[in-house]
Amino acid sequence: MKSNLMIVEGIPGSGKSTTAHFMKEHLEKEGFKVKLFQEGDTSHPADYESTACLNEGQFNAKLERFPDHRESIKESAKKRGDHYFISYRHFLDTAPSVVECLASYDVYELDLDTFEEVSYNYWKEFVEETDFGDDVYIFECCFLQNPFTKFIAMHNAEPERLENHLKKISSLIEPLNPLLIYFYQENLDQSFHHVYEERSQEWREFFTDYHVNQGYGKENGLKGYQGLVEFLEMRRDLELRILEGLPVRHMLIENGEKDWELYYEKMKEAIK
Repeated sequence: MKSNLMIVEGIPGSGKSTTAHFMKEHLEKEGFKVKLFQEGDTSHPADYESTACLNEGQFNAKLERFPDHRESIKESAKKRGDHYFISYRHFLDTAPSVVECLASYDVYELDLDTFEEVSYNYWKEFVEETDFGDDVYIFECCFLQNPFTKFIAMHNAEPERLENHLKKISSLIEPLNPLLIYFYQENLDQSFHHVYEERSQEWREFFTDYHVNQGYGKENGLKGYQGLVEFLEMRRDLELRILEGLPVRHMLIENGEKDWELYYEKMKEAIK
């Protein structure tokens, strides 16, 4: 199989990171040059992480507000269309006040119309400006999970709107002959509870709050851990339905049994 892009998706703790590393090592043994971008990577070529998005007026206002950091802000900014994008994580040690300010303009805090625009354009830039050759890019969670949390968890948008957005992205990446590996669990509560208990208290509180106390969760009266599980089950079912309508080759793996030797063999067959 000749593919320039592989995507690994699934709920937290389902094995995305481990699988992405496995695929990278396997493909490198087969002689491919592989570029892996995981969740949280600020250098991701198709998804924004810890990146502020400002219009012209907002950008100039920040330069005026932080004169001591004016040059470093300008050097960090990249203009795409009508927006300035600034990766702000590297200001953590030197200018925490700049980080606090820019974080409020994070791409994932934008209104949904603007988010759709900048997300689509970034994927378009990745496809059109990357010299792929025989290189294989491996992405985690940026195709389904991140848009899903933005559209549904945060804004409670109609599922059709999310689906249309993903269809547009799918059309962009179709020439790369992508393969999407999707992990799901029939008994999600049982599988996720173990992951949930292993994570820190801070993570559990943030993750639960994010999913039950924003758009979809508030509208549907979700509460606590059981509300979180209800959201994740809804997400699984909707993602599986959406995948069936996308022009992206996908491999569904029910991994509740944790038989990774079997799953890896199936993946190796799929990427031959």
